[in-house]
Amino acid sequence: MYIPKRYGQSRIDNCPFCGKIGVTKNSQGVSTCKDHKDKLVENLKCVCGEYLDLGVGKWGPYFRCINCGNINFRKAMEMNPNVKQQAPVKERKEIVVRSDELDFMY
Repeated sequence: MYIPKRYGQSRIDNCPFCGKIGVTKNSQGVSTCKDHKDKLVENLKCVCGEYLDLGVGKWGPYFRCINCGNINFRKAMEMNPNVKQQAPVKERKEIVVRSDELDFMY
C-alpha cells in the first residue's frame, strides 16, 4: 500500500543533547533545541577507538573516522551514550480549582 509523504514529516531532526525537536543550528551546523544552541558536539569516539570529525553535507551532519570512513550521525551518537544528557524532571504541582474561582487560568 502506498502512503504519500506529508509536508514536514519526511525529516525531523532532534537535538543530540536532550532529544527535543531541533529548531536552530549551532556553529557546527548540527540542529539543536533553543536551550543547547551554544553547546558543541565534541570528543566522540568510534568503535575502533579513533576520534570522530564532524562534517556537514547535503543530507545533514555526519562523522568521519580515519580508519572506518564516514559514519551516520545517528549511529555515532548511539556509540557515544555519554553525550546525551537526561532531561531534568520538572516537579508537578497539583492545583485544586473550585467553581467559585473564575481566574484560575490567569
